Amino acid sequence: MRSTNQKKPPSFARWVYGGVLATTLLFIVVLWFSFMQSIEERTERSALYTRMIEGTVTRTLEGLEVSLVSLSDDLLDGDLGKGHTARIRDKALKILKFAPQLRQIVVIKGRDTLMDTQTTSPENINLNILGLDQSVRSTYSLGLIIGNTLKGRFLPAQGTFPDEASLRELIPIAIETDSRQGERLLIIATFNPSYLTRYISDLDLEKSDCVYLTDLEGNTLLQKGLYGPNRSYVIQHLKAVLSEGADEHWVNNTFGTLPLNTTAIRLLTKYPLAVAIVVNHQGSFFLWLQQKLSLLLILLISNIILIVGALFVVRNGHRAMEMKAEVALLSEVVEHSPTVIVITDPDGTIEYVNSCFEKITGYRKDEVIGRNPRILKSGETSDTEYTKMWQTLSTGGTWQGEFHNKHKDGSLYWERSSIGPLINEEGEITHYIALKQPITEEKKAQEKLRLASAVFSVAAEAIMVTDQHNRIQMVNESFEQITGYSESEVRGKTPSILKSDLHPSSFYQDMNHQLEATHAWEGEIWNKRKNGEIYPQWLTISCRFNPAGEQEGYVALFSDITQRKQDEAIIIQQANYDTLTGLCNRHLFEDRLKQALALSDRSQTKTALLYIDLDRFKYVNDTFGHFAGDLLLKQVAGRLTSCIRRTDTVARLGGDEFAVVITELTRIASIEEIAQKILHSLVQTYQLENNEAYISCSIGIAIYPDNAATPERLLLNADNAMYKAKQRGRNTREYFNQQLNEDSLRRSQLEQDLFKALERDEFYLLYQPIWSIDGERIESVEALIRWQHPERGTVSPHEFIAIAEESVLIHAIGKWVIHEACQFARELSDSCKHAPKVSINISSSQFLRGDVEEQLTQEITALKLKGSDLIIEITESILLLEEQKIYQQLESIVSMGVDIAVDDFGTGYSSLSYLKKYPVQRLKIDKSFIDDLESNQDTQSLVSGMISLASSLSLKTVVEGVETQSQLDLLKQFGTPMIQGYLLARPMTGDTLLTLLQKQTTTPAGK
Repeated sequence: MRSTNQKKPPSFARWVYGGVLATTLLFIVVLWFSFMQSIEERTERSALYTRMIEGTVTRTLEGLEVSLVSLSDDLLDGDLGKGHTARIRDKALKILKFAPQLRQIVVIKGRDTLMDTQTTSPENINLNILGLDQSVRSTYSLGLIIGNTLKGRFLPAQGTFPDEASLRELIPIAIETDSRQGERLLIIATFNPSYLTRYISDLDLEKSDCVYLTDLEGNTLLQKGLYGPNRSYVIQHLKAVLSEGADEHWVNNTFGTLPLNTTAIRLLTKYPLAVAIVVNHQGSFFLWLQQKLSLLLILLISNIILIVGALFVVRNGHRAMEMKAEVALLSEVVEHSPTVIVITDPDGTIEYVNSCFEKITGYRKDEVIGRNPRILKSGETSDTEYTKMWQTLSTGGTWQGEFHNKHKDGSLYWERSSIGPLINEEGEITHYIALKQPITEEKKAQEKLRLASAVFSVAAEAIMVTDQHNRIQMVNESFEQITGYSESEVRGKTPSILKSDLHPSSFYQDMNHQLEATHAWEGEIWNKRKNGEIYPQWLTISCRFNPAGEQEGYVALFSDITQRKQDEAIIIQQANYDTLTGLCNRHLFEDRLKQALALSDRSQTKTALLYIDLDRFKYVNDTFGHFAGDLLLKQVAGRLTSCIRRTDTVARLGGDEFAVVITELTRIASIEEIAQKILHSLVQTYQLENNEAYISCSIGIAIYPDNAATPERLLLNADNAMYKAKQRGRNTREYFNQQLNEDSLRRSQLEQDLFKALERDEFYLLYQPIWSIDGERIESVEALIRWQHPERGTVSPHEFIAIAEESVLIHAIGKWVIHEACQFARELSDSCKHAPKVSINISSSQFLRGDVEEQLTQEITALKLKGSDLIIEITESILLLEEQKIYQQLESIVSMGVDIAVDDFGTGYSSLSYLKKYPVQRLKIDKSFIDDLESNQDTQSLVSGMISLASSLSLKTVVEGVETQSQLDLLKQFGTPMIQGYLLARPMTGDTLLTLLQKQTTTPAGK
């Protein structure tokens, strides 16, 4: 409700009286400005009149001056005799005839009068009182002299004075000249000031305005009005004008803010005279009253009418104000009603809406007044509903219903409406009034309730609602499906009917404590169905509170997680165990290893880690297929498991790698027993469906805490030991020691440096010649890579090639070797007439990638080489790889004219079928067969057989590692193979080789 202590608005009477007072003050202000404007106009008019009088006086004196100068010229032309004087007098009379402002002209010689227009017998003039001697002469005129104003019509004769009683006045004006004889002559004209007086009188001046014609000393020659009261003003302002060097000046003399008079002064431009007008403002007010009398009467009458009308309006408006207050109160109630109110005319045009309408719809009043309520239509309400509404309203009835309308922003809302007509005394409908209440939130609540009911019914989770005493009030259909109980069977009972008795009482006590503390509990619980089956649930319990904040029960939601538990078991199995063998995978192995090391620390025992890698497993895969390989891995897993204790762990780390963790070792001899047992077990025959397979394994052994302090380091050291076992010939075990650690660190550092070697350009090629058996000619040269390490010096290819092949570096290094060797082949072709071929070693990894052909093609094309300039050396192991893929690459290379040589022949799985199948042109017998050639008869037979075999297959043979003359002599007995070795030439730089080739024709190498 509104406060009753709020300030009341000013009464209607105060507004009316205030308006009358304001209007009266406005009249006074307007009159005051009118009065001040009148004074300003008189002031400006006085300045204008000074300029007009100055102009008239100046033009009059100029004309007089011209006339006197004309007479002066005539006097100079004669001898001043009687005849001459008579002519002068006639001319002067003519001048007087045409100049009515002049009364008399006389010519004086010395002090004697020679001519006077008033008489033919002139008398001398009383010159002393004329003031011609004191007059200031103007520098701009022709010598005009202006005397004092005298009474009378004519100049007084000598010895006489002006008649002060005369009403007429004159101003003597003279010009001085010399006769032909050089005598001083003075021409004097009497100027009639009444001429100027009449001109001034004709001006629109007020009676109180004074006009003065003065000399520059302030002496008046002509005046209108008394000069005495204004003399001081005139002289003061005249001096100001002269000191400023101005032409005119006007100023107000004030008393406070009221002007007393205005003095306007204007100097004559050619003569030493000034015009002054003094406007007296003391009579300005009465003058203004006379001028504005009719206006003042009109304003006075208007003000009286206004006051009388105001009294009438105030007196008769009290009742209207009271009625207005009642209407305002009613309007205030309607305006601030929490109900939307809309008033329309009979045609439905909106005439009024209250503020609640603006708040609800978003429209301002000015946006809807004059428009139809259809602007709120959303299209959601059917036209039939609107038709029924108008049928009810047109018959004078009241319609009630709901609308689905649209806000200004386009959003929809619901409202409940009651619309009725307003009927006048004649029974006509004048307006419709609509009372509307927004019910959007109510509709949403109803919809939420409906949805909640639907969700409750169809929810996949079981829902159970209990009262404050924990008695079941209602359950949903999922509850019945999960538990097997119907709603009627459980209503009024407690949830204890579902207990499985698998949980101790402390479990339920903790649940109750958490519900009391947080009003919620969530967790896994095992309950019992109606049929007695025990199953896992995921249960969520929340407390219910009424609007007052008092607890009124619980809501429990639960789901059957039997399937989830089963899925979790499968996921755990898949996450921790190898799907093929059922052994622990790497993830679970690492966890078991950490636990084993922790157990060793607690029990002060040792733990052994056996890192196992199968030998020749790839051969089984490639020979019998991957399915057979999987069968073999399963059998290996079974054999490994049978070789250890139940407390130990067997894991498959990936591929053909396994690990065994042996815990709580009290004697080291147990490790050796288990290792030997594993070696013996894995070499036994494997039955792979219809095939038999044989493999072995290499085992690396590391012991905690002797060989490592962390699981990671222990695994790495076992891996290094396993690698050493493979180097020792496989099917054995190797214990980790410090030397292995150092080798591993060196190998790791070498691998890191190898990655930087290409960037630092640390590789270079040497070339070892391959000679004819007589040593007279170089058949070809083999490109041999070397690594100049910045710290270790020259690193042997035997050290870094194996590391490069295990990483991706072999491809970049191989590509570099091909490029450098082809560059040298180009250089040989340019330098030698019969250039030897350049032999390039290609790794099996390069062939497996499949881009050797592309690299060779690019280099041959770019360097314009012939394929016959190159030889590609491969190892026997390449021929055992993917046959079709290798065969296609070798065929393509040979088609370019490049020879294929099999390096280290006889050291691997030599097979005549490979020599027959693949496009091979050369065989290189390994150095290992030459080392004991002189002392071993079997070796001699073997080498002789290989040379004969190659010859029978039309293959060229190269014998590597020939270092003694006796070895060379024996080889000559076996045939004509080509020779490569230190006996004939060591590997050399390209420049050295070029020099050697230049000497070859003159000095055979053998000699």
